Amino acid sequence: MGEKIKSENFAVYRKEDEFSAWPRNCGVYKYSGNEIVVNFFTRTCHYKTKEEVGHGYAPPDNSSRIVRIRSKDGCKTWSQPETIMSSVNLGYATPEQANFLEPKEFDFKNPDFMLIAIKNKLFFSQDRGNSIYGPCRLPGFGYEAIWSRPDYVVREDGALILFGTVNCSDGREGKPVVIVSKNNGISWELFSYISEEKKDYMQIMPSGVILPSGKIVCAVRCQRYKHGYSFWSECYVSEDNGRTWRFMSRINDLGSPCHLLLLEDGRILATYGYRSYPFGIRISISEDEGRTWKNEYILRDDGGSWDLGYPVSVQLDSGEIFSVYYFNDRNDRLQQDGGVRYIAGSIYRV
Repeated sequence: MGEKIKSENFAVYRKEDEFSAWPRNCGVYKYSGNEIVVNFFTRTCHYKTKEEVGHGYAPPDNSSRIVRIRSKDGCKTWSQPETIMSSVNLGYATPEQANFLEPKEFDFKNPDFMLIAIKNKLFFSQDRGNSIYGPCRLPGFGYEAIWSRPDYVVREDGALILFGTVNCSDGREGKPVVIVSKNNGISWELFSYISEEKKDYMQIMPSGVILPSGKIVCAVRCQRYKHGYSFWSECYVSEDNGRTWRFMSRINDLGSPCHLLLLEDGRILATYGYRSYPFGIRISISEDEGRTWKNEYILRDDGGSWDLGYPVSVQLDSGEIFSVYYFNDRNDRLQQDGGVRYIAGSIYRV
């Protein structure tokens, strides 16, 4: 069942008339001085009908947007939201066209660098997101659709490896890929496939870390097409800088999408939403570079419905972990297939 771990759980951003969600899709960044930037999706929602909480719902006021909030004191206080992108669709539609900007060079190794990748749009910053350049176009590489998210690692040689997903042969999302830029963002190439196309289930939302040994370890969300609640996380490894990949382990029984974080002591932390009852957020830890995973730990199990998760974790200067995700409360006074969707966080030690 999993062992409870002591954590401080709190609201990062919550509005009673908004549906706020999916920080994993929008980007979370930790900088020196305990400065943290959280990007997430939000829109108007009054929680009066089931249609309103549907993931494909577009409110008539055209309020859908991706916003940025910032903490400069290690999650104690947060700034007011600033819009990064408006009228956004994070669903399964073909990537939208936009007024793309010409590519520019960016220093991927700059400690204040930020890349926001949303489907076929790339946004860049060299100053912790205070100023942003974009959108720039991410090629489709001959596929009908491409889904990129802000999951990336920077190799020692300065190449940026962006994890993403392309459509399978039947058009559905489900094939995880690695995309690379070796010229500071001027161009992007499809670099490798993490796994072969599966027949009965999709593999999406890869999240990777580079280990001290040089290996790249990546978690992949696995979910059956015909039963959306049967989902788990698998772990793949590359020992040649991302060129080839092999299956290494299954992280959990249930739970995804999964985010990987390399801890200061060399362990790997996996954080994921648990969309089966009791709904909540869980973690697992690997002490052997992802080959095996320790007992599952429960951060919280007080969710009101399956509609939660998409976590990202960062390690604070104190050594504690801050995990941010979207959530809904079992005991919320507003209930519509779960409570108000809001951005929540947990601080804990592993």
